[in-house]
Amino acid sequence: MFDNAVEAGSPPEAVVETMTAVAHARFAELFGTAAAASYLALLAEQMREVDHGEAESLIHGEAPEPPPFDEATAAMDPAWIEHDRI
Repeated sequence: MFDNAVEAGSPPEAVVETMTAVAHARFAELFGTAAAASYLALLAEQMREVDHGEAESLIHGEAPEPPPFDEATAAMDPAWIEHDRI
């Protein structure tokens, strides 16, 4: 979907922003706004850790390590919502 939209002339940034907004709205609809907010907070924390690690590497004159996100490794435990339900 992303590639089709970009190939049709949409700016990649706008496509990502729109897809993210739609996904977040659907997540909130399915699991509630509190769960959606918690999920975003966890993602933000992971990104801060990546940024911090890159900054530390640059301060010490080392090449930054690649982010720990790839297709083989999930950024989060996909069953996290099940663990946190009360």
